[in-house]
Amino acid sequence: MKNKLQRIICCYIVFYALYSVSTRFVPTSVLWEGPAADILYKTIIIGGGILSLFCLYILRNSRRPDAQTILLGLFILVLGISSLLNYKYELAGNILGLATFASQLILFYFLPKIMTEDRLVRCLRFMAFFTSFFWNMGCVASLWQYIKNIHYTILNPEGHRIRQGIVDGRLFGLFSDPNFASFTSLILILLLLFAIRKTSFLPFKIYSWASIVINTCYIIMSNSRTIFIAAAGTILFAVVLITYKQHRCREDIDLGRFFIQSTKRGLIALAAMIVVYSLIFFPLRQVGQMMEPERAVNDMVREDVVADNITNNRSTIWKNYMSLYKEKPLFGFSVRSALPYVTDKYPDSYLAKTQYVTHNGYLSLLMETGAVGFCVMGAFFLLTALQCLNQLREKQTASESYLFFASLTVSILIFLMCFHDVFFTVNIETMLLYTAVGYLHCSNKGSLATQSA
Repeated sequence: MKNKLQRIICCYIVFYALYSVSTRFVPTSVLWEGPAADILYKTIIIGGGILSLFCLYILRNSRRPDAQTILLGLFILVLGISSLLNYKYELAGNILGLATFASQLILFYFLPKIMTEDRLVRCLRFMAFFTSFFWNMGCVASLWQYIKNIHYTILNPEGHRIRQGIVDGRLFGLFSDPNFASFTSLILILLLLFAIRKTSFLPFKIYSWASIVINTCYIIMSNSRTIFIAAAGTILFAVVLITYKQHRCREDIDLGRFFIQSTKRGLIALAAMIVVYSLIFFPLRQVGQMMEPERAVNDMVREDVVADNITNNRSTIWKNYMSLYKEKPLFGFSVRSALPYVTDKYPDSYLAKTQYVTHNGYLSLLMETGAVGFCVMGAFFLLTALQCLNQLREKQTASESYLFFASLTVSILIFLMCFHDVFFTVNIETMLLYTAVGYLHCSNKGSLATQSA
């Protein structure tokens, strides 16, 4: 039964990932509009819920829950209380958000306990292949669209048409949002790099390197500052971990030499990142500028990327949400009640008029579960981080899988500083965050699955 369940979960993970990235690709997201989108979303939740119940059944004889499991259970309780307290606003949506969080958390967080590392790696390799194959087509089409100067425009809040090309700030291409699109590319690059290390199949390695080049090009041309920060942070973190692992392999550890070597390698990695950026961005941008049609100085120019608006309106959004938070500080507004609440109570406010989400995962957590939920989840991540530090201080060196999942976690946590709702939605980064943290926890506790049947 366990072996069959693992195969079903692998298929579910591939389907989950493909659905998630398809919502960021305009042609497929248009197809999912209406009843189709609702059916697909609920299929993901119901399927995940059923599989999570099977996971709990398999783990029914496990030892007593540890501190992290207790904290997660407490967080689900807090989220349930918040949903009840906000029953006047989006009760059905809040309950669906609670079910989404609970089912995904149970399935993905406990996955490393029921699936061996080898099978988990193979599952992620399949997911990376199928997802990147679909995503590569979007990246190539977007880059080709830019080079061929096939423009398109959208309406800004004032009703003026603005261009969405790299000449005016960033390349949207065929994606609904260049930030989410470029972060998807970053995640796929990490997955493919890990898969390359875990396979000897030459055609897959060639495909993976080609995919990495394609996705790197889109990331650079998206001109997303958030992703540049996430990429730089991930690279620096990985460099430090790899250097630390190498020093752990030696009998004597010289902390001074470790610090110097980490700094030197980190600077070299950042310099290489800047060089690659420059070699791709500036030549392609020059091509776009040469081919763009003549226009007036202020014709179709985006207002949210000018020098005096460096946060793209995020600072204003955050200030307004913090003002709103004061009205429900303990248990928050639950998953989907904040905007309906502010629209009803303050229809002339900035948030009611714009309907902006928080654009910050940590602020979303605070708004949706209040100080109580924020502290519980914060304690969970803090405890996991402390256990990781203790693990890395042990004599044995960290495995490649451990380094990968730690780097993946850091990348997503950095991304959360400027984007929202990773905890309570169906996103590829949600699945990978829960799985990565679950793997780190199981590795720290020595409770990784040891057999596949």
